[in-house]
Amino acid sequence: MTIRKYRILSGAIDSSGDASVTTAHAIYGKVIAVGVNYPAATCEVDLDTVGDATAQKIVNLAAANTDVVIYPRVALEDVTGTALDPSDAQGGDTALYGEFAVAGPITLTIASGTEGQSVIVDILVEE
Repeated sequence: MTIRKYRILSGAIDSSGDASVTTAHAIYGKVIAVGVNYPAATCEVDLDTVGDATAQKIVNLAAANTDVVIYPRVALEDVTGTALDPSDAQGGDTALYGEFAVAGPITLTIASGTEGQSVIVDILVEE
């Protein structure tokens, strides 16, 4: 098991408040944690996979300006796409979650930001 940190820099937010950048190389593994270093002003931060049959939204942070580390997870499913819920037999509701599996580039998108500012995102991946 190797854990690697990937850093994505948004670049300067444009006059419309937006910025978007995609990693130049593919990232393979399970996303363990995502750290977001916000600028001084509030903005929205999204992190999505690229190149999959359907893109996965890994991070979707509403307008904020406080640095944060999150541990995003996805609901696990069986081979039919049905959510795994071991408590159904007991009449409860307890979903199971696991790390996001990624195999390709990742896009960082900024919205509603302040022109000229930027965002730094660090992604810890178990390869």
